[in-house]
Amino acid sequence: MRTHRLLSVFNKLLLAGALSLSTGTASAVVNSTQSRMVFNEDSMAESLTVVNSISSPALVQLWTDDNDPLSPPDRISTPLIVVPPLFKLAPAESRNLRVMLLSRDGMPNDRERVYWLNIYQIPPNTQQQTAQEKKVILPLRIRLKVFVRPIGLKAPEQNIGEKLRFTLSQKDAQNSVLILNNPTPYYMNIGSLSLGKRTLKAKMIEPFSSDTIPANNAGSDRTLSWSVIDDYGNQIFYKRELSNP
Repeated sequence: MRTHRLLSVFNKLLLAGALSLSTGTASAVVNSTQSRMVFNEDSMAESLTVVNSISSPALVQLWTDDNDPLSPPDRISTPLIVVPPLFKLAPAESRNLRVMLLSRDGMPNDRERVYWLNIYQIPPNTQQQTAQEKKVILPLRIRLKVFVRPIGLKAPEQNIGEKLRFTLSQKDAQNSVLILNNPTPYYMNIGSLSLGKRTLKAKMIEPFSSDTIPANNAGSDRTLSWSVIDDYGNQIFYKRELSNP
């Protein structure tokens, strides 16, 4: 019964946040010590540490979703659970959590699968503020990627980003697109991407798939620089000369 009431509060606060962004927001108080989680082929549980970074308590709720950030936790079903899913974090306190994979059934057996971990935090309203000083205290959310590898798929080699293929398709001097092809069974999370002096939009490329990125007005420089984020959140940098289209 308590869980149902909390989830109803989540829905109301999410709506209030969407309607009240212009009235002032609170800064984040709870952070994770890592930017992503990876379940290798032999893993069914991983640890996560969250830290209250300022001197105020916070109520924290965690759940996972299947790339649907607007869906409330009571309407989501994934094979991942977090223990504990709800707790209060005291000022300057850290908490070790367990994220458990219940099953790999239904997942592809030849490539990674990605889910999202939500860390939803409600900072306290400061009672000492006057009516004129009070701001709307909005809930805050951090979303981390959770990668699940099937049995038989080892962790990627260190320079896996070298396997990305790039093709520049140019209609004319001003209009062109960069085609990215990922021939590997891993998600390629690009941290930075530039062609010559032009910075392009970085994105995550799914396994065995291609995507395009606008590269208009890139000029004649065909030096491509990019980075790929590894399992530990580090960026591995690469550089390549593209052939003229």
